[in-house]
Parts: sequence; C-alpha cells; structure tokens
Amino acid sequence: MEVGFTVASGAGAGLGIGSATLLKPLTLTGTTFDSNDEPGVIIGVIGNRAQGSTLAMVPNDGRFLIDGNNLVVGPSASSAGDIVIYILETLPEAINSPRETRFTLTKEDVPPAVDPDRYMFFGSRARVPSGNIVTAAAGTTYVCSKIVIASPQYKTRTFKFHLPAFASTEGGNSPQETIVTGTVGTPGNSVPVDAMFMRVNGVFHQLTFGGSNTVTVADQTNGVWTDEKTIPDVPAESDIELWLFYHTAVGEKIWPVYRVQKHRGERIWGANDNASLLGFMADPLADSTAALDTGYGTQAQPQYYGPDAFMVAKGDWDGRPVVLAFVDSIGESRQEFSAAADARGMIGYLRRYLDKDAGIGRIPFCAIGMPGAGSVREYTGSGTTIATRRRDIVREIIAFNGGKWPFTVVGNQLGQNDTSTVYTTWFNTNYRSNVNRVRAEYPGVKIVAFPPFGRVDTQKTLTSVTSVGTVATATLPSTVGLRSGQTLSIAGATPTAYNGSYVITVVDGTKFTYNFAGGTSPATGTIRANDLGLDALFTNYTTSNAWPADATDASGKWRLRADILAQTSACCDAAIDTYAGFVSANKGGAWPGMLELPSTTLTTQSGTDGVVTYNTITVDDASIFRPEQQINIYSGPEGVARLSTQTIASIADNVITYQATSAVVLPVGSVVRPSAALQESSTPISLVHPFPVMIDRIVAGMDQAEKTKLQAA
Repeated sequence: MEVGFTVASGAGAGLGIGSATLLKPLTLTGTTFDSNDEPGVIIGVIGNRAQGSTLAMVPNDGRFLIDGNNLVVGPSASSAGDIVIYILETLPEAINSPRETRFTLTKEDVPPAVDPDRYMFFGSRARVPSGNIVTAAAGTTYVCSKIVIASPQYKTRTFKFHLPAFASTEGGNSPQETIVTGTVGTPGNSVPVDAMFMRVNGVFHQLTFGGSNTVTVADQTNGVWTDEKTIPDVPAESDIELWLFYHTAVGEKIWPVYRVQKHRGERIWGANDNASLLGFMADPLADSTAALDTGYGTQAQPQYYGPDAFMVAKGDWDGRPVVLAFVDSIGESRQEFSAAADARGMIGYLRRYLDKDAGIGRIPFCAIGMPGAGSVREYTGSGTTIATRRRDIVREIIAFNGGKWPFTVVGNQLGQNDTSTVYTTWFNTNYRSNVNRVRAEYPGVKIVAFPPFGRVDTQKTLTSVTSVGTVATATLPSTVGLRSGQTLSIAGATPTAYNGSYVITVVDGTKFTYNFAGGTSPATGTIRANDLGLDALFTNYTTSNAWPADATDASGKWRLRADILAQTSACCDAAIDTYAGFVSANKGGAWPGMLELPSTTLTTQSGTDGVVTYNTITVDDASIFRPEQQINIYSGPEGVARLSTQTIASIADNVITYQATSAVVLPVGSVVRPSAALQESSTPISLVHPFPVMIDRIVAGMDQAEKTKLQAA
C-alpha cells in the first residue's frame, strides 16, 4: 500500500481575472539529479499547473521528459553541471498562454554504482536491541514507535528491515542475548506487529512480512525480516522514518531497542487500540504519549521496540567502506542518550567520527555492540551465555545477499571491558578471542581497531586530617593540581562533620586547610578528597591504567594501545588512534581537567535568596555545550570555587535549561565549566564515559584522513 499526501494538479493554479485565466509561474520540487540516474527517474514534481493545461519541454531534445506532473530524466545524454530548461504551459483560455517557466537543473557527476544489487548496512543511527525489558501498562498496550534513520551519501531504493526477538544485557556480562520476555530456554510472550511503514519525503510505504501486513515475533528467535521493498530513489542524506505498530497485553514484555530522539521528530505513542495510533500518520509530529515519554535525555529513558541495526539497502553504493563495528558503551553512544543526538541521530564519539562528512565522506556502519560488551563474551556462548544471535542474523543477510557481506570492513572498538590485572590475559585471552572468531567467521576481512581511552581517579586519599577548632588540616602525598580558593569534596571521614564540599587553602606541597563545623581530632576512616576533575594534575591512574606503557601489568591499558598500533599477533590490520583527541595537555594518559576545556560565564544572575528555585541560566556562549552535558558553576572570575553542579536538559540560544532545579544564587560572571566525563563508582571515582564536550574534542582530535584505513585491501 502506498499512502501519499499530494496537492491535486491545478489546485490553486490559474489566476482568474474577470472571466479570463492567468497562468502562474510553475514550481518544481527538485532540481538535482546525478550521473547514475536512469531514464524515467523523477527529478521533481511540477506544481502551480492550471487545471486542463498541457506542458512541453523547451528544448524538447530528449534530455528531460514530462510524465504527468513529473519532470523525469530522459533517454538523451546530458552533461554534468547546471542545465537551463524551460517548461511551456499552454491553456487556450488563459490570456498569457503559452507561458514559459525557467528552471536551472544541476546534474552531479558521481561515481558509478559499484554493486547496485548488493544489500549493504546503511542505518547508522540504528542500534541493536539491549537494555531493560519494557512491560506493557494499561492504556498503552498498543504502541507505535517512530524512529528516523538518515540515509547514506548515495541513493538507496530497495530495503529490508529486521525486527528482533531478544535483547542483549548491558553491563558486566554483556553482550549476552538473554533479555527475553520469558526465561532463557522458556519463551515468554510473543509480540504481534499490526503494521510497519517507511515514510520518505512525506509518502508512506507499507512493509510486509511474507506477503502479510502483520506478523507475530516469537520470543528467543532471531526475529523476522520484512519483505524486499523497492520505492522511488531515496536521495542521499535523506530522512527515512520507520513506523512500527505493535501490541501486547497488560503486564507482557517487549524487547528494548531505542530511546527516541524527540528533537529529530522521533516519537513513541501508546493507546488502547491500533486505530487510535494510525491517526498519528496524519499528524506525524504530534507529541509522544506522556506515560511513555519519560526520562528524556537520561539513562533512565525507556528503550522501545523497533527495527534494529541490521537494516540493509540496495542502491548506488559507490564502493566506500561499510563497517561492521564491534563496540562497547563508549563506542555505541555514551555519555549521550537521546537529546544530545545530532541532526542525523549520531551519539557517542565513534558514530560521530564515522558519520562526519570529512575525509572520504560519511562511512555507513552497523554498530553490533552495546554498553558492557567485552571481546571474550562476543560472538560465542549458548544458553544463559548466548551471544551468537546477532552473528546468525548477519549470516541470514549473507544468505539472501547472494553470499556477499553487507559490509566491507570490521571496526573493533572493544578492549575497555576486557581488563585483567594480568596483561597477557587481557590481550591474548580476552581481547584477541573475538578477533580470532571474527577472522574465522569472515575469512579475509580487514579489521581496523580503535584503541580504548584511559581511566583516572579524580580523588586522592588523605594520609591524615586533624583540626584545631573549626580549621581542618589535611595531609596528602602531594598538593600538585590544587590551588587556594578552589572547592574540594571530602568524604569517608568520621566524625562526618569533616565531610562535605569546602573551599581550601593550600599550605605547602603536602597540606591544605579548610573551615568546617568542628569535630574530634584526628578524623578517622579512609578519607578522600575529590576535585570533580577540575585539574588533570590532581588525578591518579587507576589499576592497569598507569602511563606510559611499559612491560608491567600496571600499564595494561596503554600496552593494549601499543599492541593495537603495532598490530601485534594480527590483533588488527590497521588502527585509527584516539589518543590525541582524548588526552590532557598537562598529563599523559589522563583525561583533561575542566580547566583545559571551553567555558563560559553567566550574563544574568540566577537565584535570589537561596530558597526560591529556578531551572535556567543565561550565559555568554552556550554553543560550546549540548543537552546531557554535566556542568559545574564556579564563582568568578577565577572559576575554581564550586557553587553548583547540574546537567543540561536543553539549550535555546544562550539560555540553558537544567534537568533539575536549583536555589543556589549564581551571580553575573559565574564561570560555567563542563565535566569531561561521568564520575563512576566510589573508590576509585573513575572518569570513563565522555560527556558531549569530550566527545566533540575526541572526534575533532581524530584524523579524518585515517578513514582511508577502512578501505578494504
């Protein structure tokens, strides 16, 4: 079924003057085509045509033809570049008939399609199913999810989409495919699909399953495929909307896939019946259903069902690399969830790097991993440790693809979660295990690796804390990275009065003081001071992350990078390094401190009395931030005494809206600094997942010219 919304020929055209008709200038919806376009391909739709008029090409030399209201490519050759044409409209009763309208067409000279009958991965915004199972609630047992996929930098026309019947875990045992509606080995409820559509350029195209508009997806299977669907050519870099209608009973489960990106037009709607949901096809930007639309821009945002990352398309693929990417949380998206996505839906450093229009262009990919994924658990296992369903889905694609892979190269970003305190175990047993399985699964494939980032602790353990009256004196191995007037957070002390956030005074190379309420001296416990990542020089390397790489297990992370760059033991065939974009300018192997990152200042005071709350601040330059960025507001002008820590929900011009509220008075001139990464765990408090400001820094620091390494040998 094709469902379209168009204006009928002649609607609004032909200006009446008395009893006469005046022809209006014609319009054309598109003026660009390329050297791969075959005769009959639509360039644009002609509008403003008067009822009953006839159209003719000038010159009528066969380069272009008029087919109804469409201007199409003709059988005669045309040259690349700008081409001026005229469309002649004739209507005998019109006083200005015949009337010519001039158009300038542009023919782009693009490389010929390499293999137009080969399915290739294309939906780089898409993801594989993972996360927390979703439970159907009363009032929203019928659901429509709409996601928006940006197409590659070449035309596509024939598509197949995949609906999963499982999801992978996220965390310590990821990517085990054991998130199911039942229990492992005992299938739970199935998910009936009521309809699925793709919408391109305002036109809905219904997708079918074995010739049927509906299908039931059974738990703990690989899932189901849509039938092959060919539609009019989808121009390069177009938005493809995927609408999935499905239902379950109250209390039944659904596999998690997507956090919708509302600012890109993605939606999640729920109702008591499918008919109510179908009405949104006429109002595709209607707000999501409030009960389902929760936690936006946070890790708590639910992940709803939809077609997964195994979507493939045929078209004018130009031979550029297409990547099957093995990733963990950092490569898949973190520390971005939804609101931070760019116009094409990209989140996280690897997606943004590959999709950036630079070097050899945007590189399509299928990111096959998820948060927590580790090499030793990938593409292996069975039963409660199964992680082979995604591998088997790729096999299904190869089978209907005439034996051809839907990718040209493997990208391997794993390694972060392969950690072992014994480096030989980390590298040989863990990291290389999946490399060996991938080489066996795809003989001759090129593997390009992306080395992992380091980890540092933003805390230091204090050797003693004593006090006289209300002045506490802390001793630690070194005060390098500290400065008088800055805020430190103290934790772990008894009495607890020592704990809290305090402005310190640096006394010498091993001591600082701060004022507090007073308490028994000395303080006891494992007492730690945290600067929240203000200065890289204050941070410590965590276990196996000591810099630089040496022959010891303590530097395992950086030994792994060295082995990747050296392609040791055929662990890869090439590497695209991440270090230059990641590292502090002041400390090797460390995350940059806030003092090294862009900052801005408040231009308007926020807060009045410390009681009344607010959730917005106005700054001099908000363009350096994105939603989901954690920010720390410091007193000006030095910007080291911390006043507040918040997370950005949205940005409008230079007005930042928080995800939460605050009552802290922030004067004009307060300094707003972004955190480099989320602080995780308790001891150590590690920087692991980059916030948006660091994601941008990493992508900018990675050489786009190195994308050529992704080209198959």
